[in-house]
Amino acid sequence: MSLNPVRDKLYRGETSVGAWLNLGSPTAAEVMAGAGYDWLAVDAEHGQWDPQTMVNAFRAIEARGAVPMARVWSHDPTAIGRILDAGAMGIILPHLSTVEQATATVAAMRYPPVGTRSSGTGRAVLTDPGYKGGANDSILVIPQFEDMEGVNNAEAIMAIDGVDIAFIGPNDLGLSMGLSSDQMWKDQAHLDAIAAILAAAQKAGKPAGVPVGSGEAARDAIAQGFQFIDAGSDLRQLQLAATERLKTALS
Repeated sequence: MSLNPVRDKLYRGETSVGAWLNLGSPTAAEVMAGAGYDWLAVDAEHGQWDPQTMVNAFRAIEARGAVPMARVWSHDPTAIGRILDAGAMGIILPHLSTVEQATATVAAMRYPPVGTRSSGTGRAVLTDPGYKGGANDSILVIPQFEDMEGVNNAEAIMAIDGVDIAFIGPNDLGLSMGLSSDQMWKDQAHLDAIAAILAAAQKAGKPAGVPVGSGEAARDAIAQGFQFIDAGSDLRQLQLAATERLKTALS
């Protein structure tokens, strides 16, 4: 058993459903965690998160029994290390497209002698005395495939020891292919690229993940073989619920 129940669940072959946090709100993180998601990912690439707010979100997530993760804004080892020290148990790496990038980020997320992560006195170490001994076997390394270079290198990337989950970024992948939002998930080349990423993960005996826009889409993704399901963001769920409630009130 690792320090990360989501990692354990995935490597037992089970499905884990989580969500994205874009609002920059620890309270929203607490609400989402209280809904029962396995994990919640602070989106530091696109969301308005400063370091202290991120830490407070991690606290809120943990307090409700979920696992905190983050999508980083950079592959820079210092940025990755700071977010890990704050308590993230998984790092999603946007626009990861090459074996060299994957190898470098795996090293940045592992303590020596396995990797090169600096041994600082961050929050993660203070809140769990066993953290440093278990971190290397617990932190999820999650490359996000968002262009055709990444798709073409997916098998080699997923074969790397220490890479855990193949996560698909379907929107940026579609944009990189010259597709409009209306064409994504319909264009055969887009569907083939997504299938290739899933196949690369399965060939390596590792889980694959995908964002979905509804509960029905989540069930479809699980049926296709995806295990790591992003069931939507706090921002999008608030937007949808508010729109639907107002529509119902005025109908």
